[in-house]
Amino acid sequence: MKTLLLVLFLSLVMPSCKKIDLFQDDELTLSRQDYTGNQLRIDGYYYFEYINSSIDYVSILFLYKNGIILSGGASLLSELPDLEESYRNGTFYNHIKNIKFGWGVHQIEGSKIKFEQWYPSEKPYKTYVSEGAILNDTTFQITQSYRNQDGKRTEVDSKSEIYHFREFSPKPDSTNSFIP
Repeated sequence: MKTLLLVLFLSLVMPSCKKIDLFQDDELTLSRQDYTGNQLRIDGYYYFEYINSSIDYVSILFLYKNGIILSGGASLLSELPDLEESYRNGTFYNHIKNIKFGWGVHQIEGSKIKFEQWYPSEKPYKTYVSEGAILNDTTFQITQSYRNQDGKRTEVDSKSEIYHFREFSPKPDSTNSFIP
């Protein structure tokens, strides 16, 4: 009889309970906004070069007029021509268009830049905001990254990453199923 009452109780209560998914990806906390300014050029990509064990790597970001940002991945500097060819021939986009991490949104206001992306990790994917200053129309510096969780900044990390512009066409398509 106790079992029957428990089943009856649960069948009445459970439909009204909000579904809780402990493995749900973070939601973006920044909104997508069209970029109509001229503070930064967006007819190419931005790269951050770093040296690790005497090997030059570059990390690439594409900024779009529709407020989307896409990570172009990272590559050895010596392999950059191959990576650029994958952008040109669509191989990169065909691979990334259905993968959530690397996509995000950017906002440019005055001399400030801010963007938020999903980053690769074990599921669920986490979002991180990066922010910094625009130095000129071809250079910006990221000075901080953090997570927005329940309206609070967590995992705050100081940075000094300088991104330089490289004119490039055609950029991968910004169409994705993750950002309306």
